[in-house]
Amino acid sequence: MTEIPEHLLKRSKERRSAIGGGEGGADESAETPAATTDTPAAAPAAVAKAPAAPAPKAAEPAPKAEAPIPPYIEAARRRRRIPVWAMPVLALLPVWAIIYANSMQEPPLGENDPIARGGALYDSNCSSCHGPTGAGGTGPALNNGAVLQTWPDFEDHIEWVKVGSTGWPGDTYGAQNKTKNGGMPAFEGQLEDEEIELIVRYERQEFGAEEPAEACKITLEIDPASCDL
Repeated sequence: MTEIPEHLLKRSKERRSAIGGGEGGADESAETPAATTDTPAAAPAAVAKAPAAPAPKAAEPAPKAEAPIPPYIEAARRRRRIPVWAMPVLALLPVWAIIYANSMQEPPLGENDPIARGGALYDSNCSSCHGPTGAGGTGPALNNGAVLQTWPDFEDHIEWVKVGSTGWPGDTYGAQNKTKNGGMPAFEGQLEDEEIELIVRYERQEFGAEEPAEACKITLEIDPASCDL
């Protein structure tokens, strides 16, 4: 049985007395059993379950101090990047380099080139004795520098081709004082002076490995544009 508080009983009694003019107040109060503290209080019908307290939130770790950025990395970050449009240009640079290198090579010999002309004249007039490669035959070898050892001065070389062994003064010829055997024909009158000079330049540059700038002096008046001095 639920215990009724004393002040509620008193208040209820006063209201009844005011309504009924004070009658029956004592009876009602007598009839209404007074609540005593001896009456056990009824247990509440249901006790609401208190919500569980949230678990304490773990303390967040303090932020780790960042290490200072080295100056060279900071400089790299500030450096301007290569624009996108420049990437194809950079990729084609090797191709352009190859094309440029090929364009710098010497052009093939043409019909009007002094070496080509001298070679043709040598083949038709000298190769039968000295060999197509200057290795010698009935005449002495000219290759492997032999022609320059015999004729260090190209003017003496030209004179020898012009007059031959018959017209050459003395019994020897060349810087090595080789004995004349009468086998060198004279080409003066058979070839023009210009043609003889072209043959001499060809022999000295191709068989004697003379520097082109030196060999070019022989035919400088013939074709100045072909000499790069």
